[in-house]
Amino acid sequence: MLWCRTKGGAAVTAARLRLRAGMGVLTVLSAGGFLTGLLAMGILTACVLFFRERGAEDQMLDYMRKKYGEVFVDEEAYGGQPGKAYTMRRMHSLGRPEESILVRALGREEVVFQDNYLAYLLRDEIEERMHALAGPVFGKCKVYYRIPALVFPPEFAADMEAEEFLKNPLSMVRVYIYVRDIPADVRAQLDAFLSSVAGKNYVVGGVVSYPAGKEMYDLITPDNFTGDIYQGYESVAEAVFSMDEAGGLSYLEWKGEIADR
Repeated sequence: MLWCRTKGGAAVTAARLRLRAGMGVLTVLSAGGFLTGLLAMGILTACVLFFRERGAEDQMLDYMRKKYGEVFVDEEAYGGQPGKAYTMRRMHSLGRPEESILVRALGREEVVFQDNYLAYLLRDEIEERMHALAGPVFGKCKVYYRIPALVFPPEFAADMEAEEFLKNPLSMVRVYIYVRDIPADVRAQLDAFLSSVAGKNYVVGGVVSYPAGKEMYDLITPDNFTGDIYQGYESVAEAVFSMDEAGGLSYLEWKGEIADR
């Protein structure tokens, strides 16, 4: 029961408010208390949403702790989409605060949790395995794995191996490879690399880039490789590729002056 008052303080009516369960919707039944009812509706709706969000946050933290055996800290909401039946948040492991993980709670009745922490756990091994294929073909090169801004299927276990991860198309593995020395035939060199990837049945994609000189090669680091174009980086040729589940090449696009020869 909400008592609405005039400026003089006299009670004019009582606005009975009905809260529809789970929806945070208020119905004002008396006309005299309409404005006060609207105010109350806004406040109570905000409270319902706040506590619902806090409840989802706690559940997500508990899910991450149980799955990975680590303590996680909540950071902020991520990419909110009103009307969608999920909550997405950024979190990080207490032991790895520099890594901002995505965690999603999907559904209203039966909640399904998903995350992309596995990408951080497997990053070093993914880069090592891809470098093992790239090194013999390209010579001196840098290989970086780009953490995807998405969550993996619930069936991706916490102890999933890098080999299995690289062979699963739902992992959406994207690697960036920077080659120091430019060969006489960049296309033949790339073909040799893609043949090695196909031989491992890795379902990966990414970019092979040939920097415009040693200075450009030295410019690329693990901290800036995904934003290299904004760092003044220049290349003489780049190949954007993607492998399919059958071990074949599903996409290839060359860019740059050398690639056009």
